[in-house]
Amino acid sequence: MTMTSSPAAAFTVPPDKQARLRALLRIPTISASVALCLALVVLGVGVTDLLALRGQIGLLTGAALNSFFMYWAFTVVHDAIHRAAASNQSLNDWMGRFALLFFAPHVGLGLFRWAHIQHHRFTNGSNDPDNWLHGPWWSMPFRFLLIDVGYMIFVLRHGDASGRRALRVTVRTAALTACAVAVLTYLGYGWEVLLLWFVPSRITLVTTGFVFFWLPHVKNDVPAAHDVTLATSIRLGHEWLLHPLFQFHNYHLIHHLFPSMPSHRHPQTWRLLEPELRKRNLQVQHGFAIRPTVHAAN
Repeated sequence: MTMTSSPAAAFTVPPDKQARLRALLRIPTISASVALCLALVVLGVGVTDLLALRGQIGLLTGAALNSFFMYWAFTVVHDAIHRAAASNQSLNDWMGRFALLFFAPHVGLGLFRWAHIQHHRFTNGSNDPDNWLHGPWWSMPFRFLLIDVGYMIFVLRHGDASGRRALRVTVRTAALTACAVAVLTYLGYGWEVLLLWFVPSRITLVTTGFVFFWLPHVKNDVPAAHDVTLATSIRLGHEWLLHPLFQFHNYHLIHHLFPSMPSHRHPQTWRLLEPELRKRNLQVQHGFAIRPTVHAAN
């Protein structure tokens, strides 16, 4: 059972573990982790906005709270991109679109899906759209801040018919978002829009860009086409904290090996396949380390 399209970088699952792996890959009716994160986002942002609009908390407090709650939308959008949020694909996509409304209503789910699938196809290669997120240390917060813009530019330069179609949808949703912002500002809610939505949404892009896009690929000099297990890191240690904080993407290598797997099953999959993976080249981030340690195949 080969779990990558590149024969030169194949990872093969032993026959005696394939049935257990298939069970882990099975998409649930609704992913428990997705449902929990979506509920947290909806309730958290909803209550925060209500309290702020009623003057019971300040707008700056609301901005800080919404930045925290919007962070958890990542799992919903990401798993929906991979069609792993729900077994019903219409429900899956609507959950992803709904979560996007909280921090990126101007971007269609299809654009993020197209760009992210390109990242999986060409991880660390010349056609990886996430290459743009790497650069001088001082520039990275600005790159994370503009992930959505970076993807739009990438589609314009390198997009195929599917990518350009997704971009057209995003142009329409961006126009609708701009109109909504203009109307709310005209009605006197400009500061509320700025501090309860725009600032938290940009902070969310910075935090998700750092945690999910950049950290697992700090060492991005090995394309997955050359070595699939050396192209992405796994972070070992402090799992009690990092599993929830990283939304199970401290085991990001597992995600790249099995992209359609619901995120909360990464730990089970690592435990299942750890003996086989330990025989491969691995880049391991220990605990809170930024730079990974390369463990050569044995």
